Amino acid sequence: MRVIPFFFAIALATPAWAAPESFRYDIRLDASSAARDLLEKHLNIYKWQKKNRFTPELLLREIDALPAAATDLLATEGYFDAKVTAKYAVENNTHTVYVNVDLGEQTFVANTSVVLQGPIVEDAERYDVLMQRFNRRGGQLENHPFSQSAWDDFKKRTLQTVQARQYPAASLLSSEALIHPERKEADFNLLIESGPAYVFGPYSIHGLSRYPETLITERIKIEEGQPYSRTELSDLQSEIQNMPQFGTALVDVELAQEPPYIAPIRIDVQEVPLHRLNGSVGYSTNTRFKSEAAYRYHNLFNRGWVFDSQLRLEQLEQAAEVSVILPKARSDWEHRVWGSFLAQDLQGMDSHLYKIGVSRGKKGDEIERVFDLQYQVETRKFQDGSEEQPQSLTLNHIWTQRKLDNRRNPRNGYMVQAEMGGAVKSILSDATFLRLYGRGAYYLRMGQDSQLIAQASLGQTFSKSPEGITSDWLFRAGGSGSVRGYDYQSLGVKSNGSTIGGRVIGTASVEYQHPIIRDWRAAVFVDYGGAGANWQSLDPVTGVGVGARWNSPVGQIGADLAYGVDYQQVRFHFAMGLVF
Repeated sequence: MRVIPFFFAIALATPAWAAPESFRYDIRLDASSAARDLLEKHLNIYKWQKKNRFTPELLLREIDALPAAATDLLATEGYFDAKVTAKYAVENNTHTVYVNVDLGEQTFVANTSVVLQGPIVEDAERYDVLMQRFNRRGGQLENHPFSQSAWDDFKKRTLQTVQARQYPAASLLSSEALIHPERKEADFNLLIESGPAYVFGPYSIHGLSRYPETLITERIKIEEGQPYSRTELSDLQSEIQNMPQFGTALVDVELAQEPPYIAPIRIDVQEVPLHRLNGSVGYSTNTRFKSEAAYRYHNLFNRGWVFDSQLRLEQLEQAAEVSVILPKARSDWEHRVWGSFLAQDLQGMDSHLYKIGVSRGKKGDEIERVFDLQYQVETRKFQDGSEEQPQSLTLNHIWTQRKLDNRRNPRNGYMVQAEMGGAVKSILSDATFLRLYGRGAYYLRMGQDSQLIAQASLGQTFSKSPEGITSDWLFRAGGSGSVRGYDYQSLGVKSNGSTIGGRVIGTASVEYQHPIIRDWRAAVFVDYGGAGANWQSLDPVTGVGVGARWNSPVGQIGADLAYGVDYQQVRFHFAMGLVF
């Protein structure tokens, strides 16, 4: 029973315009943590608590409806005998809603039953596989608390499992969750009609006008007459949608209602324009102000080849690259021919690096592999006036695994990358060397919104000396993304009045991020490591600091204030850009 003081009843009788514009109230909820989380998330009195225009009249209506709404919510978690009371009081000008919850005993799932009928019964192999799978899934539910979400998921996943292969027309004839209040038990029962077994029919493609049909037909591995498989359809859809020529793709089947039960494949695509031009401007403390332009043409020689070009101008670096990317082969390998130029003026060394190469790569859901053959020529000028012009022809392999919950803004998971490459002297190379390099990052979500990030890198170039090796195959460290608190690429080997690349590198970093407001986070970090001529002469340094992170729509943007412990210096690290 709710308690309404006399003076509050008078307040209800006054005109609406006399009510205060900002009505506030407190909620006192007496419930276990399990019930508290559910009710605080879904009850209207919590949703309205911070609304400026909420009125006493609306609050009274919500209080009247609250017990029924709360018991319905609690029933979804197996508390079918829950008792909920709500009352209202005004004490010392404070409006308070008191809610008391007695959960009672929770109901547990006792038995699960799935019955399949229809033509699938005669398909003994498929029938047995499905029934074994359903028995395992049901066993995972039995003796666990009932919940509406578990029941809904059981129905959905069971039907989808039948539909996934050969029987896409399967339907749910009946479903019941029998609740036994006296035993506090629930039984899940499903009856599924399989429908006929289907095979794939011919395919048709719709939406093409700019690009050749072979772009899609070369990706189709499904054969006519092959048993229906939803995985095959979704894989094909993902393949097409990931192609640069298409914005969206939909791959589906049309199910024949009469025998023969053939499912023709319909492929609908939305093309992107032939030409794409974009640019960006930005700033980073590593290379200062920058501007970038990129142009892409999606149908070179009317074969669906992609011509890609980029130009990047920064104060300390300038780069240009052109490439031709061939469509994926049926083997899923992608081929690329490219050439690039990179000019740098960093740490007393002026470098001009020219590259041409061919590469062969394959991307999976988690693992990416790239093989490339590239020729490099570099001109290096040092602060003391000396000059070098090494060249190398290298064969390289890069292996990457990403197991992340979100690639753009990961919160949990890890990334590992391993590289191996080298050259042989006299084969368009000035030195024989082998370069091994690995790096990794681990993301751990802590609590609700905090995060711990650990990163490390380790590498070595095996050679008699660094002479004759282009800078790409040596190592330098320092700056944002490396060891903060030190200038960009300032950690390496001191030679000729400049800092040049060394043959070894080792770095590690630990960063903790904590939410501040909305998409902003505060960070504290420790970085350690460096690069050197060899492991004996490597002199690792330490950087510590604080920073801010903004989870923008295009990814995380960060700013750091770092202290280089070994050099006793403070450095500010920042990077941002605007794409147009």
